[in-house]
Amino acid sequence: MTRLTRRTALGLLGGTALTACAPAISTSQLGDDPFEGGIGGTGIVGLMTGSGSVLVNGLRVEVTSSTRIFDANRRGGDSMLVPGRTLTTLARARLGRFEAQRIDIDDPLTGILLRQGSGYSVNSTPVLGLTNAAANAGERVTVSGIWQSDGSVQASLLQSAPQGEDIVSGVLTGSASEGWRIGQTPLTPPPGRSLISSQFVVAKGQFTHGTLQVSSLDFGRFREGGNTLRQLSVEGYLEPVATAPGFRVAGLGHSFDQRLQLGGFASRRAVYFGPYTGRFVARRAVLLPDAPWQRASLLRPADGRNSARYLGGDQARSVPTR
Repeated sequence: MTRLTRRTALGLLGGTALTACAPAISTSQLGDDPFEGGIGGTGIVGLMTGSGSVLVNGLRVEVTSSTRIFDANRRGGDSMLVPGRTLTTLARARLGRFEAQRIDIDDPLTGILLRQGSGYSVNSTPVLGLTNAAANAGERVTVSGIWQSDGSVQASLLQSAPQGEDIVSGVLTGSASEGWRIGQTPLTPPPGRSLISSQFVVAKGQFTHGTLQVSSLDFGRFREGGNTLRQLSVEGYLEPVATAPGFRVAGLGHSFDQRLQLGGFASRRAVYFGPYTGRFVARRAVLLPDAPWQRASLLRPADGRNSARYLGGDQARSVPTR
């Protein structure tokens, strides 16, 4: 696949070693398939770590002539699929392989990169992990990465963006009375438009006077075929919520099964795997380093394999249940 031009790769803040916070799962218990042979649609949400097909969350996903690719809900092509981008993939298992049916590129932020204290922000949302970004300050950029529990974005890729709408993609919080926001970006919805907190939203408009004046909203992470989902793989950080089981994936809005005990994974970056029943029944988690080269190495399947070796066996951690 062709690489995007004018792309700036980012170094991330130092990585952490994979450590146990729950019992390891033996290969004899779970085998090598992180989805345990599940049928139906497979949803894969995470950062692209390599090409040669699409490598995401330690899985090799093939892009075929029938794969539909969208960037912020606008039709795109496979030249937009480069390492570091934030992908939501609806795939199916076919003859032992994953084939992408639809890929949505839902990068968290598009707007003007501004200095904020000792760091940077886009649309008032802090962006962490940027190196050598001074040359881009004051320019329109797209930030790929994952949301953190404080409403900031841990960046994985910085790209120049053409003139157009400012965009924030993430979980909606707040209310009509107290105001709406995604991350740390305040939103003003279109007149008469009702919103529901905790939904995943792609909000487009113009960021002005400290607020994104929203002109259009696209709801849901799987905007096509979501009713066929049977399995999920999601990369992210956890953030606390008031409802059981007490956590959700920051910025993504995937509701976990209420029986899960997730406290041992709090504040840790991880990729989670498990069935989807209307709630995410995560059965295993693998802790990830933030350093991109370490993560890419761990998440790269061997030649001829469709999942990275460490997703099963002693490197995987079971998610306890009540």
